[in-house]
Amino acid sequence: MTFSEPLSEEEVNIDNLEKIKKNFEFNNDMSIVNVPRLKIGAKSTYIVPVTIQKPGTTYTVSYKAGEKQSFEASDEKINIRQTRQVTNDTFEIESFIEDGVTDYANIIEAYRAGRGNLAFQVDDENKDENGKQYQVISSLRDRVVTITTDKGEEIKANYVPFTQAADGRPAPKFRLPDGQTLNPDTKYNVTSDWAIIKNSSFTAKEFIPLTIESAEAIDNKSFQITLDKDPGMELFAGHKVELRGDDGSNIEAQYRFSSRKGPVGIF
Repeated sequence: MTFSEPLSEEEVNIDNLEKIKKNFEFNNDMSIVNVPRLKIGAKSTYIVPVTIQKPGTTYTVSYKAGEKQSFEASDEKINIRQTRQVTNDTFEIESFIEDGVTDYANIIEAYRAGRGNLAFQVDDENKDENGKQYQVISSLRDRVVTITTDKGEEIKANYVPFTQAADGRPAPKFRLPDGQTLNPDTKYNVTSDWAIIKNSSFTAKEFIPLTIESAEAIDNKSFQITLDKDPGMELFAGHKVELRGDDGSNIEAQYRFSSRKGPVGIF
């Protein structure tokens, strides 16, 4: 979406997401799922992640009760190359820039400094300076995929926040509902209403849990955990640990998203 002028910091602040959602008025039950993100090199053109579009539908949108604009729904799905299991309850789907697919983290100003040489600019048609066109994976917040066993059982797996472009890899993680695990030696197939996965199946295996080597307090409300080795990917995300005091008390601690550095994560 191109606005008449750049949006203010308040209008793109993730902490204001619920308020920002109310600024956008769509028809046909559409809504935004994350804040607008300014494209690299643009003055007021933003990527606006929305709920899944229905092919053949014409949508209208207005911002802060302004003039309505319209657009035709796209039936294009993102091309994902492969999927693989990463823990007993989590798997990932991975895309590659060589296939003409990039995560939006690489083409927005908000993440530009942190992406290093992965950051680049695309025009309004998502073409780079050499004319190569890209499919763009926008925010996967609230996205789900379906995982089906070789016996036909279907399970909805939820996106694990902040994993879609972690560690420089466009390999978002999806996790089974609480308490469910992948059954070893069972073949699973992953499908989605927003992506086409080329190599969509994997056979589950048993994973040995990560081992905590040490824990160290940071302040009165946070501490860091060090694993015995670097997992090489964002596996802490969405997980909790339990603290047991010598007085018999128990406290749950939630992982601080995107805090991992190598084998160390903050809770």
